[in-house]
Amino acid sequence: MITLKNLCLEHGDFFLHNVSLQVRSGEVYFLLNRQNLGNDFIFKVLSGFRAPTQGDIYYDEYRQAIAGRLLPAVFIDKVIHTLAYETEARIGDWIDFICQCGNFSRENVLQTLMVLNFNESNLRKKVRDMTPEILKQVYLALTLAPDHPNIVINDFIKGMEKSLEMKFNKLLWQKKIAGRAILYLGNDIIYAAEIADQVGFIKNGHLLFEADAADIKDMDIKDLYYKFLN
Repeated sequence: MITLKNLCLEHGDFFLHNVSLQVRSGEVYFLLNRQNLGNDFIFKVLSGFRAPTQGDIYYDEYRQAIAGRLLPAVFIDKVIHTLAYETEARIGDWIDFICQCGNFSRENVLQTLMVLNFNESNLRKKVRDMTPEILKQVYLALTLAPDHPNIVINDFIKGMEKSLEMKFNKLLWQKKIAGRAILYLGNDIIYAAEIADQVGFIKNGHLLFEADAADIKDMDIKDLYYKFLN
């Protein structure tokens, strides 16, 4: 379970004021905010790289802090399209090395790659030759390797090809069925209605409106967009 209590943030022109919400186990909550830089800052705060101005963040019963215990959560950020690695290492060996360094389960990584329809022959390719799609698949698999009960995502599908987006949605659905609490930060109201159970709208620093995603499908999407995201 992910819980925000009276969260206040300030970063340049962006701010949040007394935002409270709860993401239950087995639920996808899509927090809509039109400011991309605002979403990036919220993600940094939720992942512990920046401190909130005020308020509390909980993952299950654990209160988030800048320093302290590792949280029962994984954090998936947007991915750049290329890597500047000139290594001759093969992708499979690179994955093994990262799993050993991070004490990750290689089995979990390979299971996630399987869900993403990752071609096993790609493991023999060199890291420096990774395509953007392979990079995103490997990044997802490594990030989700700890298999924590809570997942926070910062607009991962933005600019993604439809084929990979569908694979990602399948993975998200499996995590939801497995009881994970998933908080997605983004600004695509149509995608929110497609993948989420609950949707929250941020405008002028406040959580102004929450609704079941199923109800949003019956509303005027264009009207909601102009009201909250324009």
